[in-house]
Amino acid sequence: MTPVLETRDLTLAFRSHSGLTEVLHGISLTIARGERVALVGESGSGKSVTARIVLGLLQGQPGVQIGGELRFNGADLNAMPRRDRRALRGTEMSMIFQDPTSSLNPVFTIGRQFAEVLGRRGRLSPAEADARAADLLAQVSIPNPARVLAAYPFQLSGGMNQRVVIAMALANDPALLIADEPGTALDVTVQAQTLRLMRDMVARNGTAVLFISHNLGVVREFADRVYVIYRGRIVEEGPTEAVFHRPGHAYTRALMAAQPQITGGGIPDIPDVSEAFLAPAVIHERAEP
Repeated sequence: MTPVLETRDLTLAFRSHSGLTEVLHGISLTIARGERVALVGESGSGKSVTARIVLGLLQGQPGVQIGGELRFNGADLNAMPRRDRRALRGTEMSMIFQDPTSSLNPVFTIGRQFAEVLGRRGRLSPAEADARAADLLAQVSIPNPARVLAAYPFQLSGGMNQRVVIAMALANDPALLIADEPGTALDVTVQAQTLRLMRDMVARNGTAVLFISHNLGVVREFADRVYVIYRGRIVEEGPTEAVFHRPGHAYTRALMAAQPQITGGGIPDIPDVSEAFLAPAVIHERAEP
């Protein structure tokens, strides 16, 4: 079966006054229909820029060089006209950004921004779009959707804006959902509801999910497979339980050891990763059914 998303040897470099700096080195990953895949690593490891390349947000930007293959449902995104690529965003591809304040336009009401998102498919009347928006807001635990739809982003809290962004990302039942730290600014109860919503969408529509998170506990609960990224390279990949039970790369073991422990015991013994950059990637085979 053709993967929903496939990247092969994806590279990213930025040009500056000092020359060309490569920040992604041969990223290869696949996500099948109905699969929940996590991309984990510390801040600055390359998670979010990988997601932005998939969405086409960095292509054509000054000083940016992108290489490798990028396919969506078998179609070559690099060969796709810019207009067609842009049309995929918000319909077939959607993203929950980490910072809700940069995702919403401060001069338009939430309702107007919802109407723009829902209007991309052109299949809903204004009344139907309002009803759909209100229902989505209710699903992310917003108690008075009508008030929120009439509000501007600056009139809402950071957590409320994050819920709005999540609802917008789910609005058109995309084939691929990229969730970049979707729990930012949310309490644990709403975060759990958000994960349930994404699970429901996977079950209902076969949506493929690329889940980016620092929270390894949430990743273990949510993801089917995990890719571990370190300094712009995939260093370990495999089924979630295999990676968590038998981490084979020094960097993966360091990530696990750095997680806070509720049992106490002082400062954790974090493995040395000084040579991890040179170590080969660890690939866990799928368990036989």
